[in-house]
Amino acid sequence: MRFDPFKYYRGYLLCNKLKRLINFSSTIKMQVFTQKRNPITGDTEWDVQHEDYDYHQEIARSAFADMLHDTERNKKYYRALQLAIENIHNEGKKANVLDIGTGTGLLSIMAARCGADTITACEAFKPMAECCIKILERNGVADKITVIPKRSTELIVGDDGDMKQKANILVTEVFDTELIGEGALSTFSHAHKYLLEEDCIVVPDSAVIYVQVIECPTLQKWNKLNDLVDSDLKLILRTPQKMKDCAGSAAVHDIQLSQLPRQAFKELSEQIPVFYYDWSGRSSIDMKRTVKQQFTVTNTGKAQMIFMWWELNMDPEGKICLSCAPWWAHVDADLSSEKPQDTIPWRDHWMQAVYYLPQELLVEKDSELSLISCQDEYSLWFYVENERQKHKHYRRPICDCGVHMALSRTHVSYLNDGRRSKKFLEHLENELLKDSVVVDVNGSSLLGLAASKLGAKMVYILEDMNLNIGILNDYIKENDIENVQIISEPTDDILANVTNIICDPNFSSAILPWENLKVAYRLYKFRNKLKDGITVMPQSCEFWAMPVEFQDLHKIRIPLGICEGIDMSIFDDLVESSRTISDSEIEAQPLWEYPCKCRGLPRKLFSIDLNDLKATFACDGDNPVADTEIEGGNLVNGFTIWAVWVVDGKPISSGPLEWPMVGDQVTWDTHTRQAVKILKKSRIVGESDKWSYQVACDLEKGQFNLHLDWVDE
Repeated sequence: MRFDPFKYYRGYLLCNKLKRLINFSSTIKMQVFTQKRNPITGDTEWDVQHEDYDYHQEIARSAFADMLHDTERNKKYYRALQLAIENIHNEGKKANVLDIGTGTGLLSIMAARCGADTITACEAFKPMAECCIKILERNGVADKITVIPKRSTELIVGDDGDMKQKANILVTEVFDTELIGEGALSTFSHAHKYLLEEDCIVVPDSAVIYVQVIECPTLQKWNKLNDLVDSDLKLILRTPQKMKDCAGSAAVHDIQLSQLPRQAFKELSEQIPVFYYDWSGRSSIDMKRTVKQQFTVTNTGKAQMIFMWWELNMDPEGKICLSCAPWWAHVDADLSSEKPQDTIPWRDHWMQAVYYLPQELLVEKDSELSLISCQDEYSLWFYVENERQKHKHYRRPICDCGVHMALSRTHVSYLNDGRRSKKFLEHLENELLKDSVVVDVNGSSLLGLAASKLGAKMVYILEDMNLNIGILNDYIKENDIENVQIISEPTDDILANVTNIICDPNFSSAILPWENLKVAYRLYKFRNKLKDGITVMPQSCEFWAMPVEFQDLHKIRIPLGICEGIDMSIFDDLVESSRTISDSEIEAQPLWEYPCKCRGLPRKLFSIDLNDLKATFACDGDNPVADTEIEGGNLVNGFTIWAVWVVDGKPISSGPLEWPMVGDQVTWDTHTRQAVKILKKSRIVGESDKWSYQVACDLEKGQFNLHLDWVDE
């Protein structure tokens, strides 16, 4: 479509006029228009938001809270700081501390309580720097700590600078799951060059990255698309060779490895230390390096991926170690426990990482292989090779098949979920005739292509994203398909001849379960142009919810209150007020990674018959937590919500794989994300407690709203 500058300018003026009108008419708080994408319609829409929406969203996303709930981290930083300050004082010197990226000021307050003589805390995120100053005042240490709202690389040392003198103690936490992804290398290098004395003490002192070479068919489903087969293992669609050969993406897959079933993977190597980082300044930090190491294979199998984690040595003597290892490699794990993964500290800010190897390699036990570990300033990647199969280069892998750019890892795993796809294929095999004309309303699935191979006369796939279209065309070419057209919208003539409308109800653009109601939105849009008697798959959907007790996930949202004896209520208030403005109360989480117990019976909120759609619907209701007496009461700290799609009268759940029993741990579908509402306060409930829900859906506008809460008498 040709760009019309006059039309654009008129639109610009209209939007700004509306913005001024809303700002003028609001006497309580200012509001502005922001653009957002409607995941159900696919359209870009204008939304009215608080004028400081971006500011509040940035605060809400700062995600310090679950880190500060990490008790082990806090205590080990505290002890390491105490030792560092004692050592400096024992040398007859003043302890001058620099805290880089202070956040709430927790580490600086610890330094003050340990007797530091001077403390400079820098924080580039100005809203957090302002919050930090208030926290210091609340805790009576504002006179001991100087907060500089700058990046550490902008600090100046000197009489007229930010620091009068260089520091002899550095404390910082600039790490992520990949250790170096937040710029740790440049942060430490700059600090040693410009901000620290030569014989300084750094907390932490050093770090080590560990890896294991792994075979794991379960996780490989998150990386490569498999051939599509039916319940009789008959090949339906062959995966294009370019996708099988693609090196994939070097992007880290951060994951709670301790929740991966032990029988799901095979260790092909011992734990291998690959990179050592000296934060103390005793040796230089390399911004880019490649390390080649020999290792002995411990089991015969396929080298498919690398599991990675790291450890921090908090003090120079290595007496205080903070490990992010999964349970089987963690020094503090109780291996005799029924659930050893529950015996190590939980954290969500630092998980473990999976790096998929560019090519699988068959390996034999006791053979010798080479592990090539590569690092640039912000990321890692790996290769494995033997004498027969060597790589021409060790460059960072780049996707050239489109899959790793177009689809999330979760969506790739969903497409590889044979349990689900076989049910869809069985329906198609039973329903399709030689004169069937099919419309597939989800071009981010393979169902339409499968229909073309299972006997349909013609298949139209609705898709307008170029990357998804490229994937479909590669499958069409690989499988010699001639009866498929990819279109953005069906014409009236196409709709008049359709006999079957199909949809794998998991769109690559969907995040929350109800965003897959895009199938209902499209069906409603086409309803008056379809002939009677067409077949729709799935036939209906249901949405369910239940109260749960999260083992740890609630820590990402609940207030801190007092943290290591330090009052953090000001931070709690700041984050909570910003979340109220910028965040939905319900978010998506892969619950298989976050254990929880069922604390109330699952309840159906509503259902939609896709053969009898209404323009709008609304419902509400109250549900008792349980139908029978609960002994002693149950603790509830959240609600979970999921969708169940019905095909041929059989439910296909995107939530629990087995019906949850009150008190039992829930087994969740690993190929989808569920919706979660984390409660601000936990609650002990009995059989007399009730929770309420309100649902409103408008299929004409593609709008959906859901609210859950307690019923308080």
